[in-house]
Amino acid sequence: MFNATEIAWGFPKFIPLDELCDSSSGFIVNDTCIIEVQILVSKSEQDNQVNQQINKIDNNHDIDKPIKHTDNFLPKETLTTSFGELVDFRGLGKIEQVFVPLLEEVCSRHPSLIDSQQKRSGRFVEWAFTALGRVLHFLKTKKVKDMNGDACNHLQILWEELKMFRFDLTWLEPHVQSALGMKTCIERSVQMKRMGEDVTALEMETKRLKAKMIEAEVNLEIARRNLMKEKEGFEECDLDAELGYGRP
Repeated sequence: MFNATEIAWGFPKFIPLDELCDSSSGFIVNDTCIIEVQILVSKSEQDNQVNQQINKIDNNHDIDKPIKHTDNFLPKETLTTSFGELVDFRGLGKIEQVFVPLLEEVCSRHPSLIDSQQKRSGRFVEWAFTALGRVLHFLKTKKVKDMNGDACNHLQILWEELKMFRFDLTWLEPHVQSALGMKTCIERSVQMKRMGEDVTALEMETKRLKAKMIEAEVNLEIARRNLMKEKEGFEECDLDAELGYGRP
């Protein structure tokens, strides 16, 4: 089984190459060898630990006693990805410096963010505000044009991680959902741009055809005038009359 600690598993050598290529062995038929692989993906142990720890916090009756936490129960990205120097945030713990101004702003407007973490361990609080800082930093630094499929998936992961810490995020959720919906907006914008380009091309083609039509009308008028000039003084003859050869 492959996991975070076991990245290699199985046999280093399964069958000699000459035996595989031997037509009499039956592995290769019509220059084709079909290999069947079965893959089972289960929920990671880290995710299970996250849920267990969060449930433990929610079900804890002695809220005055800090909850013990392991250092590795958060998703790998939250623990390992760093945005720079760590600085103290309101005495609650060490947070990436780039997140602090964003956290100061939202905590001033929403004091419940800090109040909700008062009875929890310092390590847990650091993780909680780091997760909040990541979402805020994402929303602050990304533009609408950046919200492709990968960016939306990344924001969704950050948002799911943040919700584990049980902040009151009713003020933030509309902004996150709006950002996640930007993918559809971008796709429609791209589609409308293409449609606009099609309209422009058709307008140019219409102008070209109109110019061609005007030219044809001018040529028609010239041809009519030339015909009228030729008809002046022209005596029409009977085309069916015999030519004759001088007989009375």
